[in-house]
Amino acid sequence: LYSSSMGQVVIIKAFVVVVIGGMGSVSGAVACGLLVGLLEAVLGLVAGEGVATAIIYSLLLAMLLIRPQGLTGKRAR
Repeated sequence: LYSSSMGQVVIIKAFVVVVIGGMGSVSGAVACGLLVGLLEAVLGLVAGEGVATAIIYSLLLAMLLIRPQGLTGKRAR
């Protein structure tokens, strides 16, 4: 009934949303959550769930390389 990996996928997706949206930015996390959810749903229908997940993780990697503070995050001093 219960396992140690329950909720692991949800926690990882929440981490992706918070990192892309910007740490400490509620509006960025909400916007990114909507974007990631919509992108995942559309890509899941078109290309399959595995490809959609790979594209979301690629988006996370690109965002960390291009803009490490996130979409709406502020630069650290």
